[in-house]
Amino acid sequence: MVRAMQDVPTIAAIDNAARFSAGRDDVFARIADRYDRLCDIFSFGIHRLWKAHMTRRISEHADDIVLDVASGTGHIPLRLLRLPRRPRELWVTDICPRMLAIAEAKLAGATGVRIAEADAENLRAFRDGSLDVFSMPFGMKICDRSKVVAEAFRVLKPGGRFYSLEAARIPSPLIHAAYLAYMDWCMPLVGRLATGGDASAYLYLLRGVHGFPDQETFASELRGAGFTAVSYRNLTFGIVALHEATKPL
Repeated sequence: MVRAMQDVPTIAAIDNAARFSAGRDDVFARIADRYDRLCDIFSFGIHRLWKAHMTRRISEHADDIVLDVASGTGHIPLRLLRLPRRPRELWVTDICPRMLAIAEAKLAGATGVRIAEADAENLRAFRDGSLDVFSMPFGMKICDRSKVVAEAFRVLKPGGRFYSLEAARIPSPLIHAAYLAYMDWCMPLVGRLATGGDASAYLYLLRGVHGFPDQETFASELRGAGFTAVSYRNLTFGIVALHEATKPL
């Protein structure tokens, strides 16, 4: 395993669904040690199924160079390395050093793994057209997605694949409204108990769930950035969706 370091901007853009700025709130460093448990609590464990589906899709690109951004504590990389078809080179990146340190500990001894601090909005350590796969699990809502998508398009090779697992809209407006009402009631209560009163941990999640665009809108944004073969699959009735796209040849 190789660890590469990159200078990370102090202030991250706040033009995003969750209105999050890494330079203003170090919430992910504060909750890093509890992050895995919080994922289980906030999603009732279903996030494991969503990430397993994403991993299977990425694993179709065997012997390729994969960049996982907003890796957190390494959920997607760890799953990729457990599959028979694994990337030839796997970059594990995050803007939060504490989260990345936990991921690095989980992946200790794995071959072909590169660890790097990196801002998804400015992947300046990666050359144009140098990667086969770009993946981002649940990080798009806390970033300026136009910048992230533009960077993904830049660093991918022609024919490279883009994957984003993110909050979505349940197709039935009535059911989606009921889901949001439930989240608004349940999340602050569960969040306060799970985080010891650290409001940031669940407020960003709530804002992101409310503010992230619906599946068709995000798909249109991907097409507008130059991607082709844009598609998405709703998971758990559309609570989340996995978006896929290809950089044209």
